[in-house]
Amino acid sequence: MERRLLIAFALSFLIIVLSRPLWEQRKSPTGSGDLPTTPVSGAGPAPVQPSPTNTIATASQGSEPRKAESEKLTTVETDLFRISFSNREAVVKSWVLHKYSDSDGKPLDLIQAKQADLFGYPLALKIDKEDEISKRLSNALFVCDANGNVNLSSSGPAQQSLAFEFADQQLRVQKKMTFSRGSYAVGVNCLVWLNNRPSDYRLLWRSGFGDPSVDERMAVRRAIYRDEKKITRVKSTDVQADQDLSGSFRFVGMEDQYFAAVFLPALNEPMQRIHLGRDEHTKEDGKKEVLLKAGVSGATPDHASFRIFVGPKDTAVLQKAGDNLIDLIDYGWFAVVCKPLFFALQAIYSFCKNYGLAIILLTILINLALFPLRYKSIVSAQRMQKLQPQMKAIQERYKKLKPTDPKRQQMNAELMALYKQHGVNPLGGCLPLLLQMPFFIAFYNLLSVSIELRHAPFALWIKDLSAADHTFILPILMTVSMIAMQKMTPTPSADPVQAKMMLAMPLVFGFMLAFTSSGLVLYWLTSNLVGITQQYLMNRYGPTAAATSPAKQSKRK
Repeated sequence: MERRLLIAFALSFLIIVLSRPLWEQRKSPTGSGDLPTTPVSGAGPAPVQPSPTNTIATASQGSEPRKAESEKLTTVETDLFRISFSNREAVVKSWVLHKYSDSDGKPLDLIQAKQADLFGYPLALKIDKEDEISKRLSNALFVCDANGNVNLSSSGPAQQSLAFEFADQQLRVQKKMTFSRGSYAVGVNCLVWLNNRPSDYRLLWRSGFGDPSVDERMAVRRAIYRDEKKITRVKSTDVQADQDLSGSFRFVGMEDQYFAAVFLPALNEPMQRIHLGRDEHTKEDGKKEVLLKAGVSGATPDHASFRIFVGPKDTAVLQKAGDNLIDLIDYGWFAVVCKPLFFALQAIYSFCKNYGLAIILLTILINLALFPLRYKSIVSAQRMQKLQPQMKAIQERYKKLKPTDPKRQQMNAELMALYKQHGVNPLGGCLPLLLQMPFFIAFYNLLSVSIELRHAPFALWIKDLSAADHTFILPILMTVSMIAMQKMTPTPSADPVQAKMMLAMPLVFGFMLAFTSSGLVLYWLTSNLVGITQQYLMNRYGPTAAATSPAKQSKRK
């Protein structure tokens, strides 16, 4: 019974790891819905405030046409990022973060150009219910008010703006962005007139966001939004068509494991309408690719100002940005365990300056804290092993009976009486292991989403703790350590079928973890090595060491 429970716990953990996306508590949007509209207060400071609506409304309807003669790129550079704008549609062509690099060591561009070429670039505008106008706007050449590039990287003013304008006989669009040194947030102000009347519009981040250096097998790309109650993460399968949601929203946008691009309200008032959608196309290999898009609905003049945060899901950065952006970090169901583990990992890293070493030290501390549970489990297994001859004798007497034979209950009754006589709890070895499961899963979540480990080196061949070990040395060592620990651990059951199943489990876990982050494999390997050490000491010096020592048992034979 104990061995079966152990197998059940281990297989449950395997299922949980493989089905991690299902942990997300979300409500899949299936269409527009009415959500609570009570304003949200206390969302924190706004680092960048767009200019008031009337500051860019000076060129109202009826003014002269405004068009550029050719396409031109304008670059805005701050100490944190570099954005390249095109005056064709007044969209963003690249959004490069200075402090983060891609797999080639170049500054990270969060816009995936190949996908954006197909479906559109960020900060594009779509006019509600006017497809022909929106199509014409996608080729419009805006006039930019900047004579050259904008630079806030070192000296000069701490805040600058960049404005684009387009006008013809039917349509007038004004778009203004405000940038601040030291902030990942950008102020956005849009005004649209159609046939001399203010028009509703959608401001979109279209398909093509994320960190391209993440292995596709581990990559997570979703749309995300937060209303007054909770945060909702949306996969491509959750959205079947473009849709608008109504309510009170603190943010909406796109995310992957480590970065996010989300629209925020300009002031402390929540946004009233957001947009979710999807684009799909067939790739060269014939496979269909579905890409999400997200945006916010605006109108002139009442709802023309927003902010957009494009940056890392770093705890310190998100706390500074406010608006509950700290919720962008997805720790899953075990956040209550993940957060203390994260702060402990940061504290250890503050003096050792190596995240690999910090993982090892933290793992040792966790195992020492859980040693009383491991001790109880080992003692219970040793006592159960001591009873194996008597258990086997009872099972032999009933082995010819069919599983459905009522006399089988008598065998179970005799086994329970034997346990009671010797003061052994058949669940004593497994229940302590069950209490350790939240730590295993919490560490898995922590290492999967912590941007601090992205591209963080450890030693020798481990250059990136967030990536899989492509040499497979760590997974092999972890598998060997699991087998060694199994060989050293007392086996309460002599069932050969269960023994074969247990022998196969290290191979299953080794194969599974071979494609996860090397930081997680390092944690598991270290935990196994600590467990082997504790098991050795218990086998040699524990309360039932004489009965369970493999060396002494062989001498008796």
